[in-house]
Amino acid sequence: MTAIRQLLPGEEKRITPLIREAFDIHIAANYSAQGVIEFYRYIELAAIARRMLENHEIFIALTGQEITGIIELRNHQHISLLFVKNAYKGTGIGKTLLRYAVDRMRAGGSTQITVNSSPNSTGFYASQGFVSLGEEEEEHGIRSLSMKLDLKG
Repeated sequence: MTAIRQLLPGEEKRITPLIREAFDIHIAANYSAQGVIEFYRYIELAAIARRMLENHEIFIALTGQEITGIIELRNHQHISLLFVKNAYKGTGIGKTLLRYAVDRMRAGGSTQITVNSSPNSTGFYASQGFVSLGEEEEEHGIRSLSMKLDLKG
Protein backbone atom coordinates (compact mmCIF):
# COMPACT_ATOMS: atom_id res chain seq x y z
CA MET A 1 0.00 0.00 0.00
CA THR A 2 1.17 3.50 -0.82
CA ALA A 3 1.08 6.25 1.79
CA ILE A 4 1.49 9.94 0.97
CA ARG A 5 2.93 12.57 3.27
CA GLN A 6 4.63 15.93 3.05
CA LEU A 7 8.40 15.97 2.66
CA LEU A 8 10.00 17.29 5.83
CA PRO A 9 12.80 19.88 5.89
CA GLY A 10 16.11 18.03 5.80
CA GLU A 11 14.74 15.13 3.71
CA GLU A 12 15.63 16.69 0.35
CA LYS A 13 18.53 14.27 -0.08
CA ARG A 14 16.04 11.38 -0.01
CA ILE A 15 14.26 12.53 -3.19
CA THR A 16 17.03 13.79 -5.46
CA PRO A 17 18.33 10.31 -6.46
CA LEU A 18 14.81 9.24 -7.47
CA ILE A 19 14.24 12.41 -9.51
CA ARG A 20 17.64 12.28 -11.17
CA GLU A 21 17.37 8.59 -12.08
CA ALA A 22 13.91 9.00 -13.64
CA PHE A 23 14.97 12.20 -15.44
CA ASP A 24 18.17 10.63 -16.80
CA ILE A 25 16.35 7.57 -18.14
CA HIS A 26 13.15 9.12 -19.49
CA ILE A 27 13.66 12.82 -20.16
CA ALA A 28 17.31 13.91 -20.51
CA ALA A 29 17.66 12.54 -24.05
CA ASN A 30 14.95 14.98 -25.18
CA TYR A 31 16.76 18.01 -23.76
CA SER A 32 19.82 19.89 -24.92
CA ALA A 33 22.94 19.86 -22.72
CA GLN A 34 21.86 23.28 -21.45
CA GLY A 35 18.44 21.90 -20.51
CA VAL A 36 19.94 18.99 -18.59
CA ILE A 37 22.23 21.34 -16.65
CA GLU A 38 19.30 23.68 -15.94
CA PHE A 39 17.19 20.79 -14.64
CA TYR A 40 20.02 19.52 -12.44
CA ARG A 41 20.25 23.01 -10.92
CA TYR A 42 16.53 22.93 -10.18
CA ILE A 43 16.87 19.70 -8.20
CA GLU A 44 19.98 20.66 -6.20
CA LEU A 45 19.44 20.18 -2.47
CA ALA A 46 19.77 23.89 -1.68
CA ALA A 47 17.29 24.81 -4.44
CA ILE A 48 14.71 22.32 -3.17
CA ALA A 49 15.16 23.48 0.44
CA ARG A 50 14.77 27.12 -0.63
CA ARG A 51 11.55 26.39 -2.55
CA MET A 52 10.12 24.51 0.44
CA LEU A 53 10.58 27.67 2.53
CA GLU A 54 8.86 29.80 -0.07
CA ASN A 55 5.70 28.84 -1.93
CA HIS A 56 6.27 25.15 -2.71
CA GLU A 57 5.06 21.96 -1.07
CA ILE A 58 6.51 18.54 -1.80
CA PHE A 59 4.66 15.32 -1.14
CA ILE A 60 6.16 11.85 -1.28
CA ALA A 61 4.67 8.44 -1.94
CA LEU A 62 5.98 5.75 0.37
CA THR A 63 5.83 2.03 -0.19
CA GLY A 64 6.90 0.76 3.19
CA GLN A 65 9.80 3.05 4.10
CA GLU A 66 10.90 3.50 0.47
CA ILE A 67 10.14 6.75 -1.35
CA THR A 68 8.59 5.65 -4.62
CA GLY A 69 7.34 8.97 -6.01
CA ILE A 70 7.28 12.74 -5.47
CA ILE A 71 5.10 15.65 -6.50
CA GLU A 72 5.99 19.30 -5.99
CA LEU A 73 3.29 21.99 -5.98
CA ARG A 74 3.73 25.75 -6.33
CA ASN A 75 1.18 28.25 -5.02
CA HIS A 76 -1.49 25.53 -4.70
CA GLN A 77 -2.01 25.71 -8.46
CA HIS A 78 1.01 24.46 -10.39
CA ILE A 79 2.80 21.10 -10.55
CA SER A 80 6.56 21.73 -10.63
CA LEU A 81 7.75 18.11 -10.44
CA LEU A 82 6.12 14.70 -10.64
CA PHE A 83 8.39 11.67 -10.69
CA VAL A 84 7.99 7.98 -9.90
CA LYS A 85 10.87 5.67 -9.10
CA ASN A 86 11.66 3.62 -12.21
CA ALA A 87 11.03 0.26 -10.53
CA TYR A 88 7.48 1.45 -9.67
CA LYS A 89 6.45 2.93 -13.03
CA GLY A 90 3.09 1.63 -14.17
CA THR A 91 1.91 0.78 -10.66
CA GLY A 92 -0.41 3.79 -10.25
CA ILE A 93 1.85 5.83 -7.97
CA GLY A 94 1.92 8.80 -10.36
CA LYS A 95 -1.89 8.80 -10.58
CA THR A 96 -2.17 8.48 -6.80
CA LEU A 97 0.16 11.45 -6.25
CA LEU A 98 -1.67 13.51 -8.86
CA ARG A 99 -5.10 12.71 -7.35
CA TYR A 100 -3.76 13.65 -3.92
CA ALA A 101 -2.48 16.98 -5.26
CA VAL A 102 -5.74 17.69 -7.12
CA ASP A 103 -7.78 17.00 -3.99
CA ARG A 104 -5.47 19.17 -1.90
CA MET A 105 -5.56 22.08 -4.36
CA ARG A 106 -9.33 21.84 -4.80
CA ALA A 107 -9.80 21.87 -1.00
CA GLY A 108 -7.56 24.95 -0.87
CA GLY A 109 -9.84 26.81 -3.29
CA SER A 110 -7.88 26.43 -6.52
CA THR A 111 -10.01 26.42 -9.65
CA GLN A 112 -7.35 25.08 -12.01
CA ILE A 113 -4.01 23.31 -11.96
CA THR A 114 -1.26 23.94 -14.48
CA VAL A 115 1.85 21.98 -15.42
CA ASN A 116 4.66 22.48 -17.90
CA SER A 117 4.85 18.87 -19.02
CA SER A 118 7.96 17.32 -20.50
CA PRO A 119 7.20 15.97 -24.00
CA ASN A 120 7.15 12.36 -22.83
CA SER A 121 4.61 13.05 -20.03
CA THR A 122 1.91 14.84 -22.03
CA GLY A 123 0.02 11.58 -22.64
CA PHE A 124 -0.10 10.88 -18.91
CA TYR A 125 -1.44 14.33 -18.11
CA ALA A 126 -3.96 14.19 -20.98
CA SER A 127 -5.21 10.83 -19.66
CA GLN A 128 -5.87 12.56 -16.32
CA GLY A 129 -7.96 15.34 -17.88
CA PHE A 130 -5.32 17.99 -18.59
CA VAL A 131 -5.59 19.93 -21.85
CA SER A 132 -2.86 21.63 -23.85
CA LEU A 133 -2.61 25.42 -23.72
CA GLY A 134 -0.61 25.79 -26.92
CA GLU A 135 2.48 24.52 -28.64
CA GLU A 136 5.59 22.96 -27.13
CA GLU A 137 8.11 25.55 -25.99
CA GLU A 138 11.78 25.51 -25.09
CA GLU A 139 13.35 27.73 -22.45
CA HIS A 140 16.97 27.39 -21.31
CA GLY A 141 17.06 24.05 -23.15
CA ILE A 142 14.05 22.66 -21.27
CA ARG A 143 11.25 21.49 -23.55
CA SER A 144 7.70 21.62 -22.22
CA LEU A 145 4.05 21.85 -23.10
CA SER A 146 1.84 24.02 -20.90
CA MET A 147 -1.27 22.14 -19.80
CA LYS A 148 -4.13 22.77 -17.39
CA LEU A 149 -6.84 20.94 -15.52
CA ASP A 150 -10.03 22.80 -14.61
CA LEU A 151 -11.24 22.01 -11.09
CA LYS A 152 -14.64 23.69 -11.40
CA GLY A 153 -17.69 21.49 -11.29
